Amino acid sequence: MAPHQFGRRRALAAVAAGACVVPASVLGLGLGSDHFRSALAAGSVVLFALLTGLACHWRGTQAPDDESEQQIWKFFRAAMGFWAFSQFLQLGSVLLPINSSGRSTLQNLGWLMILVALVPFVGGIGAVMMRDYARQPGALIRAVLDATVVGWAFFLTLWVAVIGPAIAAQRVATADALVPLLWLGTVSLLAALMLYLVAGMSNSGLRPLVPWWGTLGLVVTTGVTDAYVVYATLSGTYRTGTPFDAGWPIGATLFLCAALVPPPDAKIPMPRRVRGFGASVPDGFIVVAALVSAVTPEITGFKDDITNWIRTVLLLLVVVHQILVRRENRALNEILQARVVAGTVRIESNNKRFRALVENSSDVIGLMDKDGVLSYISDSARRVLGVPAESLVGLEISAYLDQDSTRAMYAAMAKVSREPMSREIIELRLTMPDGRELVMEEVLTNMLDDPAVQAYVLNTRDITERRKLEDDLVHQAFHDSLTGLANRALFNDRVAHALQRTPPPGQTELIGVLFLDLNGFKAVNDTLGHPAGDALLVVVSRRLAGCLRPGDTIARLGGDEFAVLVEGASSEADFVQLARHLHAALEPAIDLDGQEVFVGTAIGIASAEVGSIDVDQLVRNADLAMYQAKERRDGRPAVYDPSLHHELLDRMTLESDLRRALIDQELEVHYQPTYMLDSGELVGVEALVRWPHPERGMVPPDVFVPIAEQTGMIHELGRFVLSQACAQGQEWAELSPFVDLTVSVNVSVKQLQRREFVAEVQETLRESGFPPQRLVLEMTESILVSDTETILRTLRAFKEMGVRIAIDDFGTGYSSLSYLHNFPVDILKIDRSFVERLSGTGAEESLVETIVHLGRTLKLETIAEGIEQPEQIHALRRLGCEQAQGYHFGRPGPAETVTQLMLATAARREAQADAAVPRHPA
Repeated sequence: MAPHQFGRRRALAAVAAGACVVPASVLGLGLGSDHFRSALAAGSVVLFALLTGLACHWRGTQAPDDESEQQIWKFFRAAMGFWAFSQFLQLGSVLLPINSSGRSTLQNLGWLMILVALVPFVGGIGAVMMRDYARQPGALIRAVLDATVVGWAFFLTLWVAVIGPAIAAQRVATADALVPLLWLGTVSLLAALMLYLVAGMSNSGLRPLVPWWGTLGLVVTTGVTDAYVVYATLSGTYRTGTPFDAGWPIGATLFLCAALVPPPDAKIPMPRRVRGFGASVPDGFIVVAALVSAVTPEITGFKDDITNWIRTVLLLLVVVHQILVRRENRALNEILQARVVAGTVRIESNNKRFRALVENSSDVIGLMDKDGVLSYISDSARRVLGVPAESLVGLEISAYLDQDSTRAMYAAMAKVSREPMSREIIELRLTMPDGRELVMEEVLTNMLDDPAVQAYVLNTRDITERRKLEDDLVHQAFHDSLTGLANRALFNDRVAHALQRTPPPGQTELIGVLFLDLNGFKAVNDTLGHPAGDALLVVVSRRLAGCLRPGDTIARLGGDEFAVLVEGASSEADFVQLARHLHAALEPAIDLDGQEVFVGTAIGIASAEVGSIDVDQLVRNADLAMYQAKERRDGRPAVYDPSLHHELLDRMTLESDLRRALIDQELEVHYQPTYMLDSGELVGVEALVRWPHPERGMVPPDVFVPIAEQTGMIHELGRFVLSQACAQGQEWAELSPFVDLTVSVNVSVKQLQRREFVAEVQETLRESGFPPQRLVLEMTESILVSDTETILRTLRAFKEMGVRIAIDDFGTGYSSLSYLHNFPVDILKIDRSFVERLSGTGAEESLVETIVHLGRTLKLETIAEGIEQPEQIHALRRLGCEQAQGYHFGRPGPAETVTQLMLATAARREAQADAAVPRHPA
């Protein structure tokens, strides 16, 4: 119910109670004339009965979904209506100017209407009993019997005190006495029902639909008034307007207030004091009836046999009541005994179940006294701990604990002992008699103050596997899964702690970071596969770790990068010396399933005093120094120099720009033509990559190609040049079928070492349609002594495809004739350094002549590079060199330049062909 509705009801009840005070006070104090008081008594009852009927009607509308409650309030509404009409007739007998006979007739009609009003009222009370006692099966029969006992005791009281003496006095006619007696009997029954309703419901603890105080107030006030009226009527002394008449409006007002209060919640029991009062009402009426029937005759002198019969019947009803109560008590005892037996069985079953759960639990349950001695251990100890439970009872808790766990246990006992039922969770390490080490999670609960326990309760769980898994996860989070070395996160943490450490007073302590990058690792991955690369990293990590002191830290940062943290050094010389040891450790060959592999390393060194730099800066400095070492290519470690910081950063920026240029296809391919020395015909072009940087301009190839080699971008760069050159070569072939132009593409050793390279070239030729016979792959002389078997296998595959092989810069390397003879080489390109020294003298021409003669002997073509002077052309022709290229013929340029040269060559050949055709006269 809404708060404003509850407040409105309270206000209406207060107004009704205040209005009732006026007529009650007038009648009780005897104010005014007898005629006024008589009219006021009847009129006030008419008013308050009608108001109560309206309240009952309104209350019924508040339960639209409860038909039984609606019916009950309809009964009460009808009763109040009939009661108001009966008092209206009484009011007419007072106010109307009629004779005594007419007045008597109206009064008798009023009595009859009261009897009519009692019928729906009894119906309403009965409906309430049916509704409320339906919640307790079998309670209705008990309620009817108890109501009969109460009603009979009430009737005995009325007979001895009112009816009997009035009939004996015989002051009114029998016909006039009949209606009041009948009315009084009905009122007695109604009073009994209502009183037992209050008593029974109160005793059961249920809350009736009608509040008990409203029902009891109506019974008491109207019962007293009705008893007086009957007695005065039968004795001939009745008159209206007496103080007793105030009982009717007071009773109606109490029932009105009861109808206005909010509906009670049947789930909330009545207060204990109200229940005690209700339980004493039936017994109280029996005691009162017995006392009245015994004392009143002695006072009034009225004695008759009817009183004895009524008393006898009451006694018999009480006996029947007690027999029924005894039977109910016996049945209740049987039910309680059955419940006790069932509860005992259930408790025993629960105990067995609890014991089974405890004994078969994955936890060990134990009890420990305040001194730390075990007094009980569950049998699950045999399964969890591997020892019988009885062998643990009587031992101190510290028997199998290590020192740290013992201290933790006693500290937890001291902590939980301060407050009952407090608990503490700790982790303990046990060493069992058979040597097994276990990690246990202990839940310690203080139940020393519990009379049934009086001990510490131990709940022990084996978490050995969980702790091992957690330790493994932590190890994996901070270590490299392949090599077992520290990873980047752990390495940075170690460096941070080293930099924050306070050195001894008066001493300077250096912290050094060595950054290592392997040379040749990617080639191993590409040629032998990733499993071989992983095996290589494991061997390298072992060799590197073997060079360190116990306090040093080595980490694999990813790929083929390693880092070493050195603490407690006095100078940079210590770091350089360690770097040399690391480099020397990697010099011996590494055997990978019978394949010997050599790897080198570039080492950068950065150092700083403790507390003078942050972690990121120190590691970054070492990384920059490593790039400097890679640039040197001499195997010597590089120490970070702040003056080279800008240069190193520029190199790293250029590397990043090169990656972006490959993605955005900013690179271009230019072509340098190759000519026949004897005829001057264009026979081929060499594809050369160029990088027009958006900010730096044209970046020289000797700047960015080494970066591509070192970072592995050479493969993507090579694919780009090969794809562009083949596509352009096919375009030229379609443009001028008469010119068999070859296209040369430079490839690196790393490209040739990749297993997929042959397939990539084959796929590029297929997609472009360019004939393999016109493709020339150029490589430096160093490939003849690098990974001979792998390179030889790759070159033979190209030879089978029809692709030709050229050795670039021949004469500058260390290859032998045996290597040259075994490899499927087609072309030798004489290095420009030899061509530049050609001046026409025999001494300076002898080396070039030797190379040309070697090529002629091995049936290889020779091409001279770097031709810039006409004298060089004459010398090469005289020495027998076949082809040449250089700035004298033309600088490398875009494809459009070569296209123009091809068209000119095609036109010249066509003109020569026309000139060679004989002409006949017409």
